[in-house]
Amino acid sequence: MAHLNYYAGIDIGGSNVKYGLVDSTGNIIYRGQKPALVEKGPKPLLHMITNIGEDLLLRAAEDDLTINWLGVGSPGPIDNQQGVVRGTSPNIPDWKGTALGPHLKEHLNLPVYVDNDANTMALAELRFGAGQRFETILCVTVGTGIGGAIIINKELWRGSSFSAGELGHMVIQYEGRKCPCGNRGCLEIYCRAGAMIERAGQKYTANPSEIMRNIIDDDIKQLSIKKIFAAARKNDTLALETIEETARILGAGLSGAVNLLNPEAVILGGGVIEGGAGFIEIVAEEIRARAFASATEDLRIIKAELGNDAGFIGAGLLGEYRTK
Repeated sequence: MAHLNYYAGIDIGGSNVKYGLVDSTGNIIYRGQKPALVEKGPKPLLHMITNIGEDLLLRAAEDDLTINWLGVGSPGPIDNQQGVVRGTSPNIPDWKGTALGPHLKEHLNLPVYVDNDANTMALAELRFGAGQRFETILCVTVGTGIGGAIIINKELWRGSSFSAGELGHMVIQYEGRKCPCGNRGCLEIYCRAGAMIERAGQKYTANPSEIMRNIIDDDIKQLSIKKIFAAARKNDTLALETIEETARILGAGLSGAVNLLNPEAVILGGGVIEGGAGFIEIVAEEIRARAFASATEDLRIIKAELGNDAGFIGAGLLGEYRTK
């Protein structure tokens, strides 16, 4: 029997922090999740992440599992050599400049490796999930924000200053809606979870459907991604229109990235993708309608296989990629 290695990973999102222990076959030994509470500011979030790191190491010790490093995925451009957030993360206010790696290393007394959260998702899918059979991949996460990661020749492409893959902030509408990043017309502002909820809310206000009325108890404040997809599964026209419009905008934006990179596969993951309801199929249809035929004739557009666990699984693997 092959010797197993064990990894500890933390995945920081704009809504939740997910974390866990995983072995070198991809088997999850422990997982947990806490609300990120980003509105309270960066210091409480950093404190919570430190406590989560301590908890993971304690659980590993109780089970006699050797953990050689902690891996962390975070939104924003991340200097993976220094473990520092180098750029703005629109969904975590004032996160830029946070020295995640040095802080955690000091408090936990073991090596800590940090990378962009979409990059960690991509590493997990490459090793254990939908990316195993491909060399060149575009990974896309759709949730609180929209993230991207680029795999070339089975290795992460981080860019010259750690900003590669920031798909959510490609401009798709000149002088469009203001994005939290400070720009206008970014893909993220039209396709993230909040945009879907807003789109559904506008439709509901204009013409409420009976199915949606029952699901949200006629209270528009109860609208959520889960409830939109729940309504879609009951063939609610309002929900299906919301999903289709969002997916088509996303597909239109991604078609440019497909033309640019010509990947073998586009792998889609994140909370919105988990909803199903034909979302990926509509995205794929739009990409194929807009990108060059030569770029799409052999392209696979598929769902991530590891779901919401991908971020912390990939974070746990970061120590193996520390020199790359």
